[in-house]
Amino acid sequence: MKRIFLILTIITGLGLAFSCTKDTKDPVLDMSLATKPAFTAPVDASSFVLTKAGSENVMADFTWTPTVYNLANLSNIKYILQMDVVDNSFSNPLTLVSSESTNFSINVGTINQKLVGQDLATDVAHNIYFRVVSFVNNKEGYENLNSDVLTLSITPYSDVVIVKTLYLLGDATTAQWDNNIALPFTYVSGSTFSIVTTLEAGKFMKVISRLGSWAPQWGTDATGTSSGGILVYRPDEATADPAGIPSPDVSGEYKITVDTAALTYTIGTPNPELFMLGDGSPAGWDNSLALPMNGTGGNYTLTLDLAGGGFLKFITTLGQWAPMYGTDETGTSAGGPLVYRPDEATTDPPSIPAPTEPGTYTINVNTVDLTYTIE
Repeated sequence: MKRIFLILTIITGLGLAFSCTKDTKDPVLDMSLATKPAFTAPVDASSFVLTKAGSENVMADFTWTPTVYNLANLSNIKYILQMDVVDNSFSNPLTLVSSESTNFSINVGTINQKLVGQDLATDVAHNIYFRVVSFVNNKEGYENLNSDVLTLSITPYSDVVIVKTLYLLGDATTAQWDNNIALPFTYVSGSTFSIVTTLEAGKFMKVISRLGSWAPQWGTDATGTSSGGILVYRPDEATADPAGIPSPDVSGEYKITVDTAALTYTIGTPNPELFMLGDGSPAGWDNSLALPMNGTGGNYTLTLDLAGGGFLKFITTLGQWAPMYGTDETGTSAGGPLVYRPDEATTDPPSIPAPTEPGTYTINVNTVDLTYTIE
């Protein structure tokens, strides 16, 4: 009897162990259990009348609740704040920011520029639509969750901004010290300009704003180095010349970026690599899987099959969101200007629309002229 009882006990134990093993399942993402993000500010149907005098003021602090999934061990949730100036369908939205934060502030001048760039009439109230798109990681197949649409009435103002060209010269450059043939910078955004050019080692350079004139002029001070430093402004001929900006120790092609508001400059080699990503590409929005482009030093190309629809961007480093290139409101699926995002503190530029029809396309990117084409 004892033997029979022992055998029955073993069989029962094995059955329970098998039952426990069989019923234990890995948790799975259930989108029906997820809670979508929701705006907490500003209040829906709020009205804003923008003025040029208040261009530096914050128009609105957008805040929203975080997305909640039924799994606790997901990677960091990403959020994209989008704006639609046409209707609330978001068929061609503008991206205001893409980050892991649940808040974003935008000033009057920035949003006014975006609205006027969409050819909206000034001094007239327009209904502008906003939503938050949240996702975890496209490569894992997680679906997007969209917040309810926030509608704001915004009245933009007329503001024509004229950007003056800056020029580079000096014995480190091909222009030498001839201020009539100084090399033009490319306007990036705000007060930032950049140029990719060949520099001779151990020489000097300066920046001017008017061909044939030595003032206004920018140089540096004793702390300025061949990789970056402070810009010193010379407003007129009566002011003493600042020191020249030193060139790197090795001759070659370099990218010089100046900010005339922050009064800073940087000198570095052009990005040797460029990668494409976006939901309009096979890489999705996973910046660790972005597609390498062919080329170096400013000119890049890539030919591949696109499924049609979605958006694209370019990054210089796998796994990082900055530096980044997008476009502005004039960019189309055939081509347009590139907008440079130097660091995470800078607002994301709008994404580049991918062609709507599936097919084989060649994407050409020029990070010197800041242009792109899709053929």
